[in-house]
Amino acid sequence: MENNKKISKELAIQILSAVIAIFVIIILIVSFTIGGISLNAQKDNLTTQSESASYQLETFFTKYITDVEQVALDGDVRELLKTTTAGSSITQNEKYQHVFKEIQKVTNNDSENIMATWLGDIDANVLTQSDGYTSDSSFQITEREWYKAAEDGKPMITSPYKDASTGKNIVSVAAPIYDEDEKTVLGVSGVDISIDHINEICKQYKIGKKGYITLITKDTTIVYHPTADNQLKKLADVGISDNVSKAISSNKAQFVSYKANGSKKYGYIGQIGSQDYFVLSCMPSSEYYSSLIKCIIGVLGVMIGGALVITFAIQKVSKKITKPIEELNEVAQELAKGNLSVDIHVNSQNEIGQLADLIDQTVQRLKTYIDYIDEISEVLDRLASGKLKISLKYDYTGDFAKVKTAMLNISQSMQDIMQKIMGSSDQVSSGANDLADAAQSIAQNATTQAAAVEELVATTTSVSEQVNENTKAAKESADKTEEVTKMMQKSSEQMLQMMDAMNKITEKSNEVVSIIKTIEDIADQTNLLSLNASIEAARAGEAGKGFAVVASEIGSLADESAKAASNTRDLIGISIDEISHGTDLAHEVVTSLDEVLKAIEHVNGLISLSAENSIAQGESVEQIRLGVEEISGGVQDSSAAAEEASATSEELAAQANILTEMIQHFDLEN
Repeated sequence: MENNKKISKELAIQILSAVIAIFVIIILIVSFTIGGISLNAQKDNLTTQSESASYQLETFFTKYITDVEQVALDGDVRELLKTTTAGSSITQNEKYQHVFKEIQKVTNNDSENIMATWLGDIDANVLTQSDGYTSDSSFQITEREWYKAAEDGKPMITSPYKDASTGKNIVSVAAPIYDEDEKTVLGVSGVDISIDHINEICKQYKIGKKGYITLITKDTTIVYHPTADNQLKKLADVGISDNVSKAISSNKAQFVSYKANGSKKYGYIGQIGSQDYFVLSCMPSSEYYSSLIKCIIGVLGVMIGGALVITFAIQKVSKKITKPIEELNEVAQELAKGNLSVDIHVNSQNEIGQLADLIDQTVQRLKTYIDYIDEISEVLDRLASGKLKISLKYDYTGDFAKVKTAMLNISQSMQDIMQKIMGSSDQVSSGANDLADAAQSIAQNATTQAAAVEELVATTTSVSEQVNENTKAAKESADKTEEVTKMMQKSSEQMLQMMDAMNKITEKSNEVVSIIKTIEDIADQTNLLSLNASIEAARAGEAGKGFAVVASEIGSLADESAKAASNTRDLIGISIDEISHGTDLAHEVVTSLDEVLKAIEHVNGLISLSAENSIAQGESVEQIRLGVEEISGGVQDSSAAAEEASATSEELAAQANILTEMIQHFDLEN
């Protein structure tokens, strides 16, 4: 038995090793395929969320850039800075009170975010704010970071710094103030925004489930970080790897993998407009690879389940193969004990079956030798009594041949008759016994096969149900992905509609500019008429004084109209530029939406292909199940037929025994 266990164990190990090797190859192929798809989708999603955050922050800062540019275009602001010279007090200028109310109005319009609106006069080296603060002689305008707006001639956002009047950390949005010739820079207009307000905005953006964004300046200063202690520090000081700083220096939006305090992170660096501000998104590596890990775990679960099922099947097959060997071992043990009344029920066409036949022949030969001895004793007893003539049933060989000759000489005349009768009876009995044994063996094997087939039918039915459930899940996934595709297409169409609306706004703004030009021409004509009226009034002397006053007022109104028309034209020009910038941003968003839509369509195609494969597998499993059921019916029919054959052979054996008993009743005496 120990050797048989070793054979079955070795057989199971060899087959299972091959199966496990195949499963490992399948796992690697599936993992690499699913991993590529999953990581590309995660990368696209991370990029889209980061670009959205950059766009929202750009919109936030653009509002304040527009505010300071409008202040810079105000005619009274230009006049105030032009007429305030070195050594003179800006607060004593006749334009100051009007300008002060205007910058206060800008602050009050967004008091939640704007701490102060201010003006910096370059030649007077003075700063005045909407909160009433005006700098003294120690103030140096050229040492301020926002002075770069005057040097570069374009709006800018400063790095975070501590406000001298309030002590709070702020950033300033500044724009240059030009003279009417648009060449000479008179000063700088700006607004101060508290970092606390920027932090509140940045906190709202979540990248995935655990990710976040970081707001960084060109010099790698952290403006916002979810950990408050990291704010206003350099990237290197908080343990962020150097490749992030290099990416910021390149001014290119890109996907990066980096380390923060030793932990692997994934993110996307995007610049906020043309400013020296950048948004760095952060997603932990555990979340970045979460989809891939879940897929691998699912595949491993399926593979382990399959390995367990195959292991069970291998054990059953190995037991079936080694069972005949166990039976032969038991027969050999009985023979070793001297017990020749053994039956061998091995129905096999291989070497094991041949071995069983040889052992059976050996047993029969041993039984024959015993029969020789028994028959000789019986014949001698009958001869001693003088009642019977001898009749030998067996063909004596070897040393028994001499005994056979002696007995044949004693009863030659009756030997032929008894041999024929007893030989026929023995053959019928032996054949009936062999037929009964064979029929019984067939019936037992058929019953075992029927049970195994029933288990296989149940297993096939279970697999079929699982395949159907997988097919339904794949179809539902395909439907959901198609719905997302339609939503993305709708979003893209809405962006195109918005771009058309912006183009129409631009056209209408250009029409308004032409109307304003007409108003300016009318103002010039009115001014000329006023001058002529004044001349005529002067000629009229005392009688024309009243008319001269009216002409003067008309002239003043014409100047005010011309000035208002000029300011309006400048504001509309800024609006047209901003609309053009918004149109460019909308183009970028449409491009991003198209890329996301292509990725979703690709994933949808993969899911649809998986659903089709699941349907084909379900049909194949159903065909297997039907075939196994047909086999089960055939095995059951064979089992019934074998049982009938066994009953018939047993009845034949009984008839043969009756015939033998009848022959034994014959008196063989002379």
